[in-house]
Amino acid sequence: MNELQLVVFLVFGIFITPILNTIAIQWDNRLSPAYPPTYCTSGTHLASRWSIMTIPAILSQTRRQCSTCGNGTWWRYAIAEPITGLLFVYSAYYFGFTPELIVSLVFISVLVIIVQTDLTAMIIPNKVVFPAVALMLVFRLFIHPMSIGTYLWGAIAGSGALLLIGLLSGWMFKKESVGGGDIKLYVFIGLVLGVKLTLLSLFLASIAGLIGGVALLLAGRYAKGMTIPFGPYIAVGSVAAYWWGEPLVQSYLRFAGFAG
Repeated sequence: MNELQLVVFLVFGIFITPILNTIAIQWDNRLSPAYPPTYCTSGTHLASRWSIMTIPAILSQTRRQCSTCGNGTWWRYAIAEPITGLLFVYSAYYFGFTPELIVSLVFISVLVIIVQTDLTAMIIPNKVVFPAVALMLVFRLFIHPMSIGTYLWGAIAGSGALLLIGLLSGWMFKKESVGGGDIKLYVFIGLVLGVKLTLLSLFLASIAGLIGGVALLLAGRYAKGMTIPFGPYIAVGSVAAYWWGEPLVQSYLRFAGFAG
């Protein structure tokens, strides 16, 4: 894939982000993502859907603020747009023009929505996860670099492992530590990654969560009993496993003496 084609994917990722943001904003305000109009991220009033979705508006809104209340929606755009664009570029570079590229772009898009809803509203919506699972099931019937069973078992293993962790930690600490949304999200992730990489993603997500928790503690932003959304760490672990999981597994096996 040449440089011009990668630039096209960068632009595509940047300009699809407002649509993903719209879905996340609607869910943050407990509205249907499919039904207009769109709420401002402040949740206090309606905003024009065209003002955040059309290319001219995106290009002109240099401050990324709501035109009505001045609320700083900048973080959704200034952070989400380039990140999504770069993830799309790397997917295009990594997979090239193969069927798996379609899977990867859907995977990234779903995770972008989930990260935002979990960060701002502490929810991973069923009406995002369930359609994503159904779509990925259809994809895997036709796009499966590994056997279809590997992906089905990935869905079972990922969600089952997280459910078991939640039950054990709930029994030990007498409080819910794993949300149902996280468990259902791993059905989708398992269908994307397959068994081996799904389990690796859980490990990587736990490491990322530990690092994030320590960072919050050191920054003085963690209070006792505070609930930390796990969705963003799941996204980090899953994307890392998707792209770099096989080299990581092979390196570990060589280090442990299980591979030549």
